[in-house]
Amino acid sequence: MYRLESPRRCYDWGSTTLLQQFLGETIDGNPLAEVWMGAHPDDASVAVTGGRRITLSQLIKEWPQQMLGDSVLSKWGPQLPFLAKFLAAAEKLSIQVHPTVEQAIAGYLAEKEAGVPHDAPERTYKDRSHKPEIVYPLTSFELLSGLREPEQSAKLIESLYVPELAPLVAVLRGSAPQYAHREAFRFVMEQRDADASWVEAVTEAAGKQRGARPEMRVVAELGEQFSGDPGVIAPLLMNYERLAPGQVVYTAPGTLHAYLRGLAVEVMASSDNVLRAALTSKHVDSSGVLAVSDFTPGLTVFPAPTVLSPEVLEYRLPDTQDFAVQVVTCRGGTRVEAISTGPRIAICIEGEITAEADDHINMEPGDAIFIADAEGAFSFSGNGTGIVAYVPLS
Repeated sequence: MYRLESPRRCYDWGSTTLLQQFLGETIDGNPLAEVWMGAHPDDASVAVTGGRRITLSQLIKEWPQQMLGDSVLSKWGPQLPFLAKFLAAAEKLSIQVHPTVEQAIAGYLAEKEAGVPHDAPERTYKDRSHKPEIVYPLTSFELLSGLREPEQSAKLIESLYVPELAPLVAVLRGSAPQYAHREAFRFVMEQRDADASWVEAVTEAAGKQRGARPEMRVVAELGEQFSGDPGVIAPLLMNYERLAPGQVVYTAPGTLHAYLRGLAVEVMASSDNVLRAALTSKHVDSSGVLAVSDFTPGLTVFPAPTVLSPEVLEYRLPDTQDFAVQVVTCRGGTRVEAISTGPRIAICIEGEITAEADDHINMEPGDAIFIADAEGAFSFSGNGTGIVAYVPLS
């Protein structure tokens, strides 16, 4: 087993308290947005064992069979197919969507053929992978995920009494359900290049209703954070959710989403393919968003876990072979077996636990370790909870 020292991302939207308090660190007033746990080529964790320190990506490159096992190596090559993150949001993130595998391959090859530099701001496809993801909240967590029924969106927008939005209401009511939101988002993204003076009126009108509906509060907050951005209307087009700790959400490729506030563990395919639709100073790929997104209205996906035992819940996701997740709870010093094959990243999210395989490592909240396939079975003991990200092999 290898203890992981993982890179941090201090984006402006990060919280100045959430992750620092969780990790037991001094609060210095600086934002801490993400901690990446994995072997992502842009920022890999450092694996530590004995006196040796080596990036996890290099460790896998040097010992691919021992680290990954034959099944993972034959399917994905010498790379870890998933990435885990701590995410701590104090400000709202952009509305974004991730492609399917087929879309990612086509987009990557097209941008490569066009000569778009890999690090160019307008580069959308950094790799050939899809990016399904799940969020496991550690605190109350707010997000937007998927799309409302068009008529519900139309009524919410009408309640603002902003005349400039009449064309948007007409689109929502005049199009078939599977096309209504496509045209609505086309309207929103086209307004980025127009005189969207209505944004201020929307912000003011939503502010007057902020106590009545959480969506209106979010619209008002977005108007204050992203002054002039027509994407502030998005919470009235999308499903708003306030999650309790441990309430898992799945985001499939093609699902428009935005994380708003809270602390969570996020597990995803190891990809950096992001298409942004609004609420960002970064590149907005309007045509790409319209091509990649699934605009079918539907409820947010809350995957039901498989109860493997009273101590172990497992989340295997539809059409996702890159990763699965186990949540392991130990009480009274009980020893609990976790997934026994393939490469695994284990994270302590509560209490004090000990991970055991050939060796043992004591873990506190925020600690993460890598367990190689060659180490076989491993377990937790102690009093606490761990999350294990792994590759589902059967």
